[in-house]
Parts: sequence; C-alpha cells; structure tokens
Amino acid sequence: MKNLRIIMCIVIGGVVCSGQLTAQSVQVDVSACRTMLTVLKTMKSHASRDSVSVMLDSVLDSKAYRVMFSHYNRSWRSNHLPREVFKRMILSVEFPGEYTLGENQRADQMLPFWSQSYRNLSIFEGAVGQVETIDLKALINDGVKYAQSWLPPGWAIPDFYFLILPNGGSPAFTIDHAQGYDFFQLPRDSSNMIGWNMLIGTISHESFHLGMGGSVLDSMTLSPSDSLALRFISLFVGEGTATKFIDNAPGGCVPAVDPSRPDPFESVRAADWETYSTEEAQIIKQMVTTFDKIYRGELNTEDVDREFRYWLGGKVGPAYFVGSELFGAIYAVFGKEQVFAAMRDPRKLFTLYNSAIEKNAKLLGSCPRIPKSTALNALAISPIMPHD
Repeated sequence: MKNLRIIMCIVIGGVVCSGQLTAQSVQVDVSACRTMLTVLKTMKSHASRDSVSVMLDSVLDSKAYRVMFSHYNRSWRSNHLPREVFKRMILSVEFPGEYTLGENQRADQMLPFWSQSYRNLSIFEGAVGQVETIDLKALINDGVKYAQSWLPPGWAIPDFYFLILPNGGSPAFTIDHAQGYDFFQLPRDSSNMIGWNMLIGTISHESFHLGMGGSVLDSMTLSPSDSLALRFISLFVGEGTATKFIDNAPGGCVPAVDPSRPDPFESVRAADWETYSTEEAQIIKQMVTTFDKIYRGELNTEDVDREFRYWLGGKVGPAYFVGSELFGAIYAVFGKEQVFAAMRDPRKLFTLYNSAIEKNAKLLGSCPRIPKSTALNALAISPIMPHD
C-alpha cells in the first residue's frame, strides 16, 4: 500500500465525482437505497400490485442486487434465496398474501427489517440522505489501510465494487471483487444517525477478505480428498484471521489482540460467542473429526458443502470462532510471522497451534489441543507428482 495514490471513482445517487484513495480504484454504489425507497413510497401510495412489481423488477435487475443474489446463492448453498422469493417478501409488507413466513429461512430473517422500515419511511428516507452525503471514500481508505497491515507481504487488496443496499440478511459480505453492506443494519445511534466511524471496522473486515491470497498449493494438482481437505481447513483461515485480527474479537481461551480496541461486531457475536466459548472443546473435536474424514476420502463434495452450511450458518458460524482461536494462539506466542506462514500454507495451521500451546501453557493451557495424527494429516496434503 505505502504511498501509492490513484484516482477513485465514486458513483453516489447517479452523480460521478472523483477523489484520492490509497492503493486501489473503488466504485461506490448506494443508488439502490434511493431506488428502493421510491418503490416503497409508490407501494405506500396504494399503487397496484402489478405496477409495483414492475418497478421492483427494475431495481432487482441492478448491479447491486445481482451481486447480492450471487452472495446468497453461492455454490455450496445454491437456491438459498431465489429472486422471486425475495421479491414476494418485499411485496408482502403491503400485499400480505404474497409471502408466508416459513417459505424461506433467509427471507424470514429479512422480513422484519422491511416491515419496520415500511412502517417508518421517514426514518428510511433520512438514512438514505445520510448515505448519499457522507464522504465514503475517506472511510474506505481508513478501513483498507488497516486491513492491509494484517495481510502477508505480497497479498494486496484489489480494486473493488462497494455497495450499500437494503436487504436485511448479512450485515456485510464479500464476493468476487465486491463488498456489500446492508442499509438496514448500518450502525445507528439512538437518534437514528448512522455511526460511520463504527463502519470502518466492517470495511476493514471485508477488505481483508478481498486481499486474501491463495494457499501455496492452489496452483498444484491435488487428489480429490486432499483438495477437499485443503478447502475445509482453509475455511478457518479466512474467517479466523479476519475475526481475530481485524475485528479484535476475544476468544474462549485466547485473549483479544488489543483489549483497548473496540470490537465492531461485539453485539452481533455476543450470544454465539458465549455459547462457543463454553462448548469450545466439543466444537474443535467436531472440526477434527470432519477434517480427518475428508482427508481419508470418506466425505465427497456434496458432504463438504453441507459442512460449510453448518460452519458458516447463523449470524456467526462456528468457523469464525474456531479460526480465531487457532490463529489467535499462534499470534500470542509467535507473532505475525507465523500467522502469515499459516495463512500462506494452511497445512501448518494445526501444528503451529499445538506448538503455541506447548510453548506458553501459562497463557494457553486451557486451549483444546489438536490430535497429533490430525496435525500430521494436514501436513501430509501434497500435490500429485507427475509420472515419468
């Protein structure tokens, strides 16, 4: 990152302007907030269902919502949120027969945000004004700079598309070269003013994900079981490092990296984190069991996809907690150098974690250990050697 300066293009409410941003070009798009407000206002004015449906189709055809649907319907959870289900859920705030609770878990989660906002469109409109007038380029710059400081040398945060849109599901997400933020869940104070400084931590988290490079094995040919095993263990790399080092999350048996820094996701994670902390040994044991089964070839791609839905499920899945514990222990004893080593080569993760516990039992003695056989299985993942 250092002193590189390039022009940033910002698209806000249809107005193009320019400014300076360190490191990369970012397109910022908040237009879906205004266009969706227009849809809801039209619906509130007692327009026909068909006319509102046509307007809504146009909004959902936008780039922002196409990116959102890509996020919710990833390969390991295809058809998780069909477009028509999302559309009918929105329509149901005025036309109740359009959607019924229980049809779709994700839409069920989203509906309360839409219902509340529909009842209070003046608050919605005020927030849209805040989104359209804030200096987003400065917030993004601050978030990117901090995220880059926790990436290994040579890993850089790429150009990206930054969008804020009403959806009611994930507070924030990344997919491909895009970062998405839920308009409904932007941090707000008691007077409904958006807490932009709190958003910087979230931007850091999502920017960090975009800057994650690949494993040293990514360009090599692996056996099917080794490929799936590497994919599984890598899950704990991306989520664990972002949670521990960018969010500064506390652990069960591993302390926060900087107790003086606030955790931007503390309120979101609180209940899950407390549960995971009390069940840490069982959760890590489950991770070990699953990894060993994958390594031995007992689970196929569909099985691993189901595992992903468990480890990443809910508001904050167990993968975030377990990964932050593994990497937090390594950092507490060995510092960034070995954290970066495990990020580059996830095969080393279990071994480095065990070594950290052994080296500083006073600090980490309560941490569950990974069986030596599992750590050796991870180290044994290797490319297929070509035949002579």
